[in-house]
Amino acid sequence: MRPVPHPLLVADVGGTNARFSLAEEPGAALAPVCRLRTKETPTAYDAIEQALSASPVRAKSVILCAAGPVLGREARLTNAQWTFDGADLARHFDLAQGLLLNDFEAAALALAVLEPSDVRPIGRPVPPGGGPKLVLGPGTGLGMAALVVVGGRAAPLPGEAGHIGFGPLDEEDVPVFARIERHFGRLTPETILSGPGMLRLHRALAPDFGRDPAAVEDDPPELVARAHGACPHCAATVQHFLKHLARFCGDMGILFSATGGVVIRGGVTNSIAPLADEDLFRARFDDKAPVEALARAVPLSLLPSDAVILRAMAAVGADPDRFVIDYAARYWRV
Repeated sequence: MRPVPHPLLVADVGGTNARFSLAEEPGAALAPVCRLRTKETPTAYDAIEQALSASPVRAKSVILCAAGPVLGREARLTNAQWTFDGADLARHFDLAQGLLLNDFEAAALALAVLEPSDVRPIGRPVPPGGGPKLVLGPGTGLGMAALVVVGGRAAPLPGEAGHIGFGPLDEEDVPVFARIERHFGRLTPETILSGPGMLRLHRALAPDFGRDPAAVEDDPPELVARAHGACPHCAATVQHFLKHLARFCGDMGILFSATGGVVIRGGVTNSIAPLADEDLFRARFDDKAPVEALARAVPLSLLPSDAVILRAMAAVGADPDRFVIDYAARYWRV
């Protein structure tokens, strides 16, 4: 399959920000175009129009990923009002081609173009094996996707692991979990391992610090900032969060036998990473009796920047055959 017509505009669209870059030719280095505040921009059409206008040359194609469910050529952001109709966008902007991906589907594709300098090992270094790769990360929700190689081609496997069941791990957790507000009536990893989940955890720990759960901080960035300072309650919240993140990452690592590596992404993780005891985090990741040997064989790393996700979308546009995507059902122009 030929590359999509270039210049190619690529975009990573979340509930808070949308970042656009441009590849003028297949394989060319990406040039940043603009960054928009999602909730300050009325529609996806407005955002794409601003990006096309800001671009030094007019793009012929667009590939973007969106933080929300994707059905063929259509998507809706989970935490903003933007909707995407790829076929209509192609007509409206007179595009030669376009493609819409889920944000974690694109993050999984990024694992195929990841360079060692893109990630930072957590704890002891583990050489990658030939098994699946996995990317996950807490944000507004808890996303996850895997990447497997099929006949030399990279195939993303999106998932909803944030919505499986989740329970206390030890005696320390039992009273805390009993106080956590259920999310949609269930206790799931996303109930805790997300921005809103960190606040649930914070409120659940409040009685242990003589505080009223209804009176605690209601802003995750402020909570994290205070955890870096002199707030024992906030610091304890972050340590509990890290404990359960390590546990969940290890569970997903053995679920997929992800000897290719587990990569943690997202602003929440990067904001609290300086507070982590990396050796303890890795030990909790490995604590998977009776399959500790499998867990120890899984590389674990942090993705400090999402720039590689834009590179991955540019790679899809430059060499579609490298990736297993149902282009016939998902390209905007057929």
